[in-house]
Amino acid sequence: MTRAAADIQTAAVINLTSHLLKAFITTWPARLISIAAALFICSCSSISVDEAVEIDESTDWLFVGGNPEKSNISKSTYDFRFPLSLYWEFDSDAGFSKNCLSAADAVLFASTLKGECFAIDISGGRSIGRIAFDGASYSTPLVNGNSIILTSTGTSNARIVRTSLRTGLIRWSRYVGFVESSPILYDKDIFLCSINGKAYRLSAETGTVIWSTRARRTGNTHPQFFTGPTISGGRLYAGANNGSMYCFETKSGSQLWNYETKGAIFSDASADSGRIYFGSDDRHFYCLDSAGKLIWKTNLGTRFLAASTFFGDQVITAGTDGRVYSMNKLDGKVKWAFRSRGPVSGTPLLHKDLIFFGSYDTKFYCINAVDGSLVWSQATEGRLRSSPVIWREYIFVAGDDKYIYCFANKVMKSEER
Repeated sequence: MTRAAADIQTAAVINLTSHLLKAFITTWPARLISIAAALFICSCSSISVDEAVEIDESTDWLFVGGNPEKSNISKSTYDFRFPLSLYWEFDSDAGFSKNCLSAADAVLFASTLKGECFAIDISGGRSIGRIAFDGASYSTPLVNGNSIILTSTGTSNARIVRTSLRTGLIRWSRYVGFVESSPILYDKDIFLCSINGKAYRLSAETGTVIWSTRARRTGNTHPQFFTGPTISGGRLYAGANNGSMYCFETKSGSQLWNYETKGAIFSDASADSGRIYFGSDDRHFYCLDSAGKLIWKTNLGTRFLAASTFFGDQVITAGTDGRVYSMNKLDGKVKWAFRSRGPVSGTPLLHKDLIFFGSYDTKFYCINAVDGSLVWSQATEGRLRSSPVIWREYIFVAGDDKYIYCFANKVMKSEER
C-alpha cells in the first residue's frame, strides 16, 4: 500500500472562479496517508505526492453497491468475531443519505447532505480533510484511479466533478441536472441518472457526455430518477418515480423497454444471473428478466428504499416496515424475515454468511443469512440511515445523529485517540 509523508502547516480555501467547489485544509499531522493528502490544494501552491495511490479493486469499495450490478456483497475476507467493538465514531456535523460511503487505500470517503465530502483515516478515525461544494450530496463518492468523482444537487451550481487525488486539482466538471443518486463506473466510463429524467454516459477521463437519453414518459407523467443506474450484460436499469423500471443500451443509450408497476420506484435495482430485482411503492418486490418480462412479484406489504444482496438461492432486501426479507430467487417465496423496530433505508450488506444493516431504531444489526436469526446488535445514539460498508476488518455505517460509526474486533488505544 502506497504511503507518502506530508507536513502541512497552513490552512487554506480553494476559491474557484466557477464557484463549483471549495476545498479546505486544517492543521495536518506529519504522517498522512497519501491518497487523502492529495485531495486538497491551496490556491497559492500545490500539493503532489511522489507515487501514485495504490487502489486494490479486490478489497476497496470504490462506488455504491460494490460493483455495477449492485450486488452489495462485501469484498473482505476477514472473519469477524462477536461482539464487535465500537472502534471510533466521527462527527460530520451534517446528515447523510442512504448511500454515502466508499473506502480505498485505508481512507473512508463520506458525502453529506450539507454538501461536503470527508476523507477519514480508517486506522484512527481522524479527519484528514474535506471538500465543500454548493448544494447537497445524496450520492456515494466514486473513487476512480487517482481521482474522486462527486455529485451535488439543489442549486444552479450543482455539478458532477472529478478531482485529482494526486494534485487536488479539478480535472473536469459537468452540469447534468440535479442528481440524487450515485454514479457508477462501467466499461471505463461514468454512468448516472438525474431528476430531469435522463440517463447519462460520461467519459471518466474528460467528463465529455458520450450520450444522454431522456426516458419516455408513461401517460401524462414525465419520469424522474431518484435511483441510480444498475448495469448488467451491457444494459442499464433504473427505476423512476412514475413507477416504471427503464432499460437502456449502454453503448448507444437507446431505450430498450420499460416495465410499469403501480407505485413509484425509489430503490435501486440489483442484478444477478441475468435477472433484476427491485421494490416498488405498490408494496411489491419484483423480478424481471433482461428483456423486461415479469418472472415473479411478491407482495411484502411495504415500501422500499433499499437495493438487494444475494446469498445462494436467496435475494435479500429491506423494507421501510423495518424488516429484512429473504426470498427464493426462482419464485419469490419468502424464506425468512427479520424485524427491527424502525424503518430500514440502507441496503443490507452480505459478508460471507452474515448480513449487516442499520435501522431507524438506532441499532446496528448482524443476522444470519441462512435463517435470519440475530447474531449481534449494537445500539447507537441516532437513527441509522446509510448502507453499511466493509473495508477489510472495519465496518462503517452513518446515522441521523451526524455520526459515522466504525466497528471492529479491536479497541483503539487511548494514545491513538
